[in-house]
Amino acid sequence: MWLTLLALRNRIGILMLSLAMVILGATSLERLPVDLFPNIQVPVAFVGVIYKGAPPLDIEQSVVYPIEKAVSSASNVEHVESFAKQGIGAVQVWFNWGADINVGQMEVMQRITQILNSLPPGILQPFIVKFDVSNIPVAFVTASGGDLDERALYDLAYNTIAPQIEQISNVAAATVEGGKIRQININLDPALLQARGLSILDVVKAVKASNLILPSGDIKAGNLDYNVFTNTQFKTVEPINDVVVKIDQRGNPVRVRDVGVLSDSSDIQTNVVRTDGKRSVYLRVNKQPIANTVEVVDALRKAIPKMIGIPPGVQLGISFDQSIYIRQSIKNLIEQALHGSLLAAAVILLFLRNLTSTLIISVAIPLSILVTFIVLYFTNQTLNVFTMGGLALGIGRLVDDSIVELENIQRHLNVDRNRWDAIVNAAREVAMPIFASTVTTVVVFLPMFFIVGIARLLLIPLTLTIAIALFTSFFVSRTVTPALCYRFLKSEQEAHRSLPSWFVSIMQWSQRRYDALDEGYERSLRWVLTHRRTLLVSVVTIFVGSLMLLPFIGTEFLPVSDESQFRIVLRGPVGQRVEKTVDQVAEVERVLREKIPPDELEAIASSTGVLAQGRSSLFNPNTGPHTSVISVYLSSPDKRRRNQVEIMNAVRPAILKLFPGVAMFFDPGGLVKRVTSFGSQKSIDVEIYGYDFEKARTVIHQVQDLMHKIPGMADIEVSREENYPEVNVVVDREKAALLGISETDVANAVLFSLNGNGQTDPIIFTDPQNGNEYYISAWLAEEHRKDLSAIEHVLLTTKNGEPVLLKNLATLKLNAGPVKIERKYFQRVVHITANPVGRDLGSIAQDLESAFAQMQLPPGFSIRLAGQIQQQRETFEGLTYASVLALILVYMVMAAQFKSLIDPFIIMFSVPMGIPGVIVILYLTNTTISTSSLMGIIMMLGIVVSNGVLLVDYTNVLRRRGLDLAAAVVTASRTRLRPILMTSLATVVGLMPMALGLGTGSETNAPLARAVVGGLTVSTILTLFLVPTVYAMLEERFPRRADQLAGADAEADAPATQPA
Repeated sequence: MWLTLLALRNRIGILMLSLAMVILGATSLERLPVDLFPNIQVPVAFVGVIYKGAPPLDIEQSVVYPIEKAVSSASNVEHVESFAKQGIGAVQVWFNWGADINVGQMEVMQRITQILNSLPPGILQPFIVKFDVSNIPVAFVTASGGDLDERALYDLAYNTIAPQIEQISNVAAATVEGGKIRQININLDPALLQARGLSILDVVKAVKASNLILPSGDIKAGNLDYNVFTNTQFKTVEPINDVVVKIDQRGNPVRVRDVGVLSDSSDIQTNVVRTDGKRSVYLRVNKQPIANTVEVVDALRKAIPKMIGIPPGVQLGISFDQSIYIRQSIKNLIEQALHGSLLAAAVILLFLRNLTSTLIISVAIPLSILVTFIVLYFTNQTLNVFTMGGLALGIGRLVDDSIVELENIQRHLNVDRNRWDAIVNAAREVAMPIFASTVTTVVVFLPMFFIVGIARLLLIPLTLTIAIALFTSFFVSRTVTPALCYRFLKSEQEAHRSLPSWFVSIMQWSQRRYDALDEGYERSLRWVLTHRRTLLVSVVTIFVGSLMLLPFIGTEFLPVSDESQFRIVLRGPVGQRVEKTVDQVAEVERVLREKIPPDELEAIASSTGVLAQGRSSLFNPNTGPHTSVISVYLSSPDKRRRNQVEIMNAVRPAILKLFPGVAMFFDPGGLVKRVTSFGSQKSIDVEIYGYDFEKARTVIHQVQDLMHKIPGMADIEVSREENYPEVNVVVDREKAALLGISETDVANAVLFSLNGNGQTDPIIFTDPQNGNEYYISAWLAEEHRKDLSAIEHVLLTTKNGEPVLLKNLATLKLNAGPVKIERKYFQRVVHITANPVGRDLGSIAQDLESAFAQMQLPPGFSIRLAGQIQQQRETFEGLTYASVLALILVYMVMAAQFKSLIDPFIIMFSVPMGIPGVIVILYLTNTTISTSSLMGIIMMLGIVVSNGVLLVDYTNVLRRRGLDLAAAVVTASRTRLRPILMTSLATVVGLMPMALGLGTGSETNAPLARAVVGGLTVSTILTLFLVPTVYAMLEERFPRRADQLAGADAEADAPATQPA
C-alpha cells in the first residue's frame, strides 16, 4: 500500500521514473544481440585426432581407447562417447549439467598432454572443441565461376577469402569444404626406385633435408655485423627435381628426376562439394560464442562485395543464411505481441467503456516490456525466440494487475466524490489480491530450475523474462496506474460527455450487454448455491470426461519447427569411389528440381566424401567416399503452400527408387532440430551395446526387423556399416629384424607410397609469388597404385642399403572391417535411428520397449532408447515434479498472504478446472503434449488462481463489513465478475495470435499459448461457480467469525492523509 501512497504524493517522480524506463529500455533494445537461442552451453568437449590412412579398428584401439581412459577420470565427467572412422577419431566428453565447461576443457587438455607420447607417431596434434551453438555454421559462402578449376577455387577460398572472413568481427572460423588442395607431387616409379636401390623413405628424407632454413651464426666484417643463414628452401618447383637422393656405387648422383616425375598438382580429392548443380567450394562460417548471429551475417554480407584479390568472373554468394530464420521468427513474435496488445486493449475498452481507462491500463504493456529489456541487457541475455516468446506470452497477463486496480478505482470514483479517498480506498482494497496473484503466477516457474538437460537451458530464459515482466506490471499497477487515474480518470458519466455520440451509443450497448450478463450470472450463481450436488457432479464429469481424451493426444519432446530445409543422406555400397557417389548425387539433385516447384526451392548444396583435415571433418556426418549429405533449402514458409515435412515426404518415393542398393535417409529441420536433439540427428535412437561384431550383426537385424514392423517410423538407419574392404599388412617380425627394418619403416613406406607423406611427415613449399604454403608429397605414380600388387612391390632398404620388396618380409591379408566404430560408456555401440511419421514419439517408444522386452539378447549385449525419447522422459519427469512443486508453492504463498489454511484450499479448486480446457484444446488443434505445452500448463496453474484470489479476498472483506455469508458470496462474485472476465479475456485474446501458430518459428510457442488459452477459458467459467460454492460449503461446515477472516490488510481502516 505504501507504494501507491508514495506514487500519489510524488506524481512527478513517477513520471520521471517512467520516462527513465522508456529511455533505458529503448537503448537496451537497440543494443541487445538478436539470436535464435539463449546463450546456452551444452557441456560437451570434443577431442579430435587426425590419423591419415588409419582404419577405424586401429584408431579405436590405439587412439580412441587411450584418450577415453585418460579423460574419463576428469572432474565432473558424466559419460564419454567416441567414434573412429577412416583417418579420424573423436572422443566426446559429456560433463554434468551446470559444470564449468572451460575448466573441464582445460583439464581434458592436460590429461591428453600426459598420454600424448603413448599415442601413435603418425597422428596430428589432437585438437579440442567445446560444443557451443556457435560451432553450427551461421552461413555458407560459396565460390564458383571465373573459369577457375577446383584447385584454383580451393586455393582462392583457403588463402584469400577465408582470412578476410575471419577478420570480420565475431567470426570464429571460416572452414573450406570441397575443391582440390594444391600439392607438389613427386610421382615415383617403383621400377626406377628398385633399379637404384632406393625406397620412398629415402626420397622423402632427402627432399626434407634439402628444404630448410637454418641460422648459422653471425660474422663481424669491417664495421658491419652480418647474420648468417643456410637457406636451401625451394623458391620454385623445378629445383626439387635436382635434389640428390644418394650417390650410387659408381659415384654418380641419383636425383629425384631419375626416380620419378615432379608435378605441381593436387592431393587426392576426398571431398566434393556441389552447389546448385555444379562443383564448387564453400566456406562454413562459424561465429564466436555469445556473438549476435544477425550482426555477424550482416557484416559478412557487407564484406563480400569489398573483398580484395577476387579474380574477375568469380561469384561469391551465401547459399545458406541462418539469420533469415531468426529474423523471421523474431519479427513474427513481435507481430504476435503487437496484435495481442491491441486485442487485449479492445477487450478492456469493451468492458470499461472508457478510452482514458483503456489507455491508462495499456501503459502497463510497453513499460513492463521495456524494463524487461533493461534487465535482459544488464544480465547479458540475448533477444531470442525464447525471451521474445516469454514477452509475447505475457502480453495478456501484463495488464491484469492494472485492470483490477483501475476497475476498482473506477467503481469507487463512480460513488465517491472525494478523488483522493476513492483512489486510496480502492487501491487498498485490491493490494493483497494483486500481490498474491502476481507472486503465484511467478512462483510456478521457480521449480523450472530443477529440470535438467537442453530443455532447462532453453526454458529458463523464457521463465525469467515472464517473471521480470510480471513483477514490473505489478509495480506499474501500484504506482503509475493510480497516479494516472488521479490525474486523468473521470467517472463514466463525465467521460461520456466529451465523446462523440456514436461512440457513446456503442459503449451504452456494451453496458446493456454486460448488465444482462451480470444479472444472468447472479441468477445462475443463486441456483448453483442451492443445487450444489448438481454442480459438483457436473464438474467431476467434465474433469473425468476430458481425461478420456488423453490417449488420443500424442507426446513428443519439442514440436518440429519449419526451418525451410531438409537433408538427404545418401549411402552407396561401402567402398564405392567418390566419383561414383558424386554422379548419384547429381541425379538426386535433378529429381529434386523436377519435383519441387521453383517458387518453393531456394538452393541445393551437397558435400560428398570426407574431409581429411580440420575441424569440419569432426562434424561432417559422411563416413567415407560412398556417403554424401544433400541439403535442400526451401523458400520461407510464407512463400510456400506446403511445410518442409510435406515437401520432403512428397519427393521421398521418387528418390528412394533411383538406385537399388543405395540407401537414402531423410531428415527434416536444421539448427533448431540439431540443438534440441543434440546427440542424435533423429528423434528415435535405439542404442545396441556389445563388443562382438558378429553377434552385433544378428542383434542389429533383429532390431531392424522389429522397427520395420512397428508403424509410424521411416528412414530407419543403422550407424554401423560393415564390409569396408581392408588390406592388413602382417609383418614377419623376425625377417624384419634380421634385415634391420623396423615396423614403423614398413608402415610409413606403405602410407607414403599410397597416400603421400603430405600431412604425416610434412615438407613445406612456400610459393614466392604469394607466400602461401603447400605440401611437397612423394608417392607412387597413380598407375602404380591402382591394384593390390602395388602394395607387395613397395620398396624398403635394409641397414646395408640393399633394396627389399615388402612381400619378402610381410604378407597381405584381405579383410573387411567396419566403416565407423562408435563407443559409449566404454562399450561399442550401434545406433539405429528413425523419424516418426504420422505417429507421436511417446506411443512409438512404448511399442519399441514392449518389443525389446521380448527379445533374447546374446550375453554382454543390451538395448536402450536414447535421443529425443530419453530427453523427453527426463524433461517430462522434471516438468511433472516442477508442476507438483509449483502447486505446493502457490498454496504456501497464498496461505502466507491470507494468514489462513482454508482460503487457499478453496482457491486451489480453480487449478484442476483448467485441465479439461487444456486437454480439449490440445485434442481439437491436433497438438501434442510436449515440453512447450507442459510449460503452458505450468503457466496456466499460476494464472488461474488469480481469479479465485479475487473472489475469496473480497468475500472476506464484505463479511468483515457485516454481510451474512450468502449475501457476501453473491455480492463479491457479482462485484468481481467484471475484473475476472476482463483479466481472463485480455490474457486469452492477447495470446490468440500466438495460439493460432501462424508464421515462421511459431511451432515452438503455439502449444504453450494453446494450453494457457484452453485452460484459462474453461477454468474461468467453472471457477466463477465452483469457488463461491466451495467457499459457502466450507464456511457452513467450519464457520469462522468475521474477525478471523483474511482479506485486505488490517490497516484498511487507517485513514491515508492527502498531501497538502
